[in-house]
This record gives sequence, C-alpha cells and structure tokens, in this order.
Amino acid sequence: MEKKKQILEKFNLKDYTNRLEKILEKKQFSLDTKNLLLSMLYKIENGYNDYAKSKVEVPNKNEFIENLFQMIQENCEEIIVAEFNSEASNVLREKNVKYMIEQEEKKIVAFANELLVMDCILKLSAKTVCIPQEKQTLQTAISEVLNLGNRMNQLEVIRDFNGWSWDIVLKEISDLESNVIFQTLLYLVGNEFIQRWIQNDSNLADYIDLLKAYIKENFGEKRAEEFVLLFCKLAIDMVVAKNEEQYKFWKDKARETEKELKRLQNKEKFLEEKTKEKKKYTKQIEEIDKMLNNKELLRKEYEKRNSKLPNKEKIFSISHLVDRLNKERDELLEQIKECNSLIAPKGYVTRKQEVEEKVKFLTSLDLEQRVDRKLKITELCSIFLECFQIKVAKAQTKQEIIDYIYELRYYGFLILDEEETKLKDVMQLKTLFEEARKSLLEKAKKLDVLEEVTEDEEINRQILNAIFDSKMIDLDHMIIETKVKDGKLYIEYYDEEVLETTVELQCDRTVRLKKKVKLFV
Repeated sequence: MEKKKQILEKFNLKDYTNRLEKILEKKQFSLDTKNLLLSMLYKIENGYNDYAKSKVEVPNKNEFIENLFQMIQENCEEIIVAEFNSEASNVLREKNVKYMIEQEEKKIVAFANELLVMDCILKLSAKTVCIPQEKQTLQTAISEVLNLGNRMNQLEVIRDFNGWSWDIVLKEISDLESNVIFQTLLYLVGNEFIQRWIQNDSNLADYIDLLKAYIKENFGEKRAEEFVLLFCKLAIDMVVAKNEEQYKFWKDKARETEKELKRLQNKEKFLEEKTKEKKKYTKQIEEIDKMLNNKELLRKEYEKRNSKLPNKEKIFSISHLVDRLNKERDELLEQIKECNSLIAPKGYVTRKQEVEEKVKFLTSLDLEQRVDRKLKITELCSIFLECFQIKVAKAQTKQEIIDYIYELRYYGFLILDEEETKLKDVMQLKTLFEEARKSLLEKAKKLDVLEEVTEDEEINRQILNAIFDSKMIDLDHMIIETKVKDGKLYIEYYDEEVLETTVELQCDRTVRLKKKVKLFV
C-alpha cells in the first residue's frame, strides 16, 4: 500500500493529462467534451494543494484524481457538453435545467461548466450505501446524506479553491445543511472511514455500529449514543423533507410498529397467535412434503399454479416446481423458528424490548418538520466540538496540533444557512468554539507550536485567536506586526509581505509586545 502511494505521488499534471487522454481515446466524446474534462483536471491540479492545506482531512491528491478517472472510465459512456446555441443547450433551456443524467445509458448532458460536469460524473457514479438487513429502513436516508455530502465535499476543490485564494461559493453548495452534517461526520471519524462506508458493497458490515463503536472508544459511550442517534434522525429528517414517498414510508413504519407493540403488550393473546401461526406453517410443510413424495400430486400442483399465472411467469417444468417448493419449505421452517423464539419467555421479552425501542425512536422523529432543523444540526455540532476537545487533549505531537488548528478554523467557516451564518457565529456554539480554541492554544503553547507575542496570557490569546478568523491558506506564512497609532494599539496580520487584516487590540493596561513575529514556530 505504501509503495503504491509513493508511485502515485510521482505523478504530475502532464502524467494526469496523458492518463485522462488514454481513457478518452476509448470514449466517443466530442472535442468540446475532452477539452472541458482536461480543463476540469487542470483546475483540480491547480487548487488541490491549497484545498488539502486548508481542510487537512482529504485524500491524497493522486488517489482523488485516480478515483475520478475510474468514475469516467466505468460510469460515463457519453458526456455531451451543451455549448451555446447548440441543440443540446436548447433542450436544457426548454426543460429549465442545467443538466440531464440518464442512469441506465450512463449518459450526461450538461452546460459547458467544469463544476457542473464534475457534479454530474459524481452523481452518475453514486451508489446505494449498503445497510445490514435489520437496519434496511435507514438505507435511503443514509445513502442520501452520505452521497450528497460526499459530492459537495469532492466538488469543493474546484468550487472554492482557484490556486490563489479560498473563497466559499455559497450559491454552488447544493444543500448547506447536508454539507454541515457530512463535514461534521468527516472531521469526527476521518475521510478514510467515510469512504469505506460509502464504497461498502456488502450488507454484512454494519457501519452504523462501527461508527458508534469508534465514537465510544475515543469519546465515550454517552456521546456515541447521542451522536449516532441524532445523525440517523437528521438523515431521515432531510430525506423526508424532500421526498413524499419517504414521508409516507416512515409514517407507515411508525403505525405498523405501534400496532406490533400493542399486540406484544397483550402477552397471552400474542403467544396464542404465534402458536396458531406455528401450527399453520407446520401444516403447510406437511402439504409440501406430500407433494414432493407423490408425482401425481406434483403434477396437479404444477397444472394448478400454471393455470393462474400469466405466460411470462409460468413454471417451466415440474423440476422447477420442486425447486420452488423446497425454497418455500425452507422459508416456512424459518417462520416456525421465529415463532418458537417468540413463544420462549426470553425471546418474547427481547422482541418486546426491541419493538419498544423502535417505537421510541420512530415517535421521536420530526416527520411533520415542526422543529427548526438548524437546532438539531447545532446539537450535532455541539457533540462534535466536545469530542474535538478530547482529541486536542490526547494530542502528543506538534503536527497533530497544527492539523487541529486548520481543522477548527475550517469547521468554523462552514455555512449553515442562506443568511450565510458561519458555524463559529451560531449563538449556541460560540462558547464551545471559544473553549476549543482555548484548549488548542494552550496545547500549542505546551508543544511550542506558536510563538508568544507577549508574556501576558490574555493578550497573547486575543492575538492568536485571529488565526481562526483568517482565510490565509498557509498559516505558516502568517506574520504579525504591532503598531501604535493615535494612542491605540493595532495588530497587523500579514501573509508574508501582504497585509491581510488589521485588528485593534482591546487592552486597558501596558504590555510588552514583540514588534514583528512569525506566529508558527
């Protein structure tokens, strides 16, 4: 794995271009499409280092680009770039859309825009996230929030980074709330965990349980329970708000579960019903066994079933009927097994507790969207910020602290709503952000990460706090200069020699400050 990583790191833009052109040789793409894809690649290459520096929790650039190449190779049979006044662009305008995706044909039609085409490639390549059988009800909601969040996450490199600056393009973020939820999850468990979850193609691995186990091990059981429960509720909340079918699905699920609980609460009647069911299944197995051991009965059953089925669904032969009967017999045996389990005292109690938990969960869902979703997202962020402080406390190296400084800064700049409210400015989160900054700066001092501008701890904290409000991409270039003007003390923050911002220092006492300081040691 390490050897592969070293090989990938030797790639440069020319190598990427050659690699993409080889893929495109096998595709029937127009010259306009090929040029746009090459332009998209150039933008990724141009902005990726700044993106990685600012965000930290990202994949290796080569892995990112290779993954995109694989998507184009495997999932895109046709990409039509709709140039101005072309037939394709007229169709898009008539339908009042920016793009069209035909999933089965693996076809994309989109206006000539690198960000838009990349988004279409990601959409076409998205797949349903596998969920274990016992949690199948969550599949649509979890898939939606992970795939949508992952798309916005990957688009960010060309959306917000141009090789010179970091500028969050609000109008290009398709779902602000989903983005905050995804980024919170990303910073809690890491990109590698998230990508394994999204790419998981087996329902044997329960990533919801793995998520809970990870948080429990690192941040405690209470936070694990709270975070995972809230994450699942928010995933359902998001999909219900957009999808009428999902709203109906969860309403029906809540009704069905409440009915099951009522049946379980009448223990005597429930056990009587299960005993009757068991007898019914046993009798059906006996009937199947008779048919399997009697050719005449088999023939009659074959004729009887085929007389009721349309031509395309008719049973091909008696041997196929035998296979079907054996399958039905196995299913009935499973039903009997379940009845036996529920009739047993321990099995009954376990099932009742499980259904009670389901009812509790389903009742707690806000299907009618009565509570402002921002409040729920804020609660999720609060849990994360508590966990973040634990990460800081456990940190032992300079690099860990430097990474955490960048991560907390990035997290604070996440936009929650259309009013452009940044997370660090949300009233309910301000104290937690302040505490996280304080913990980081204290640990940075202990590990000799940041230069002390003054021996006065409070003033030093005020000066260093500006790091978290700076959008300077490489904080290692940050230099501060102190100046006195009209009897007031000012701190000037430079990106090397370029002045980024000036802050008046609120101080009612005399302090000794270093005139010019490079903040990162």
